[in-house]
Amino acid sequence: MPPLDGVAHLLGYLYELGPTMAAGMGAGPITYSEIRAWMESVGVDLQPWEVRILRRLSLIYLNESHKAEKRDCPAPWRAPDAKPPVTDAQAAIRALANL
Repeated sequence: MPPLDGVAHLLGYLYELGPTMAAGMGAGPITYSEIRAWMESVGVDLQPWEVRILRRLSLIYLNESHKAEKRDCPAPWRAPDAKPPVTDAQAAIRALANL
């Protein structure tokens, strides 16, 4: 995880609020009205830049969750040019192929 100096509290707020919400036939990003309702309900007064970051984090979370549904999706914390790890099953099949 990269350092979150000065904004770590926003990650906690994101998960308290919920990183996504029900929208139509699936999940959608949290809306500004949902953030405002949450702020009023829990008594938190966020700055406009914090609200924009919460909304952006929700969009990023949702995009990554859609990417993660694909079988060949790399982990989000892995470098883009890193080779995927070889599983035990793959290693066993390759060993059999070399017999």
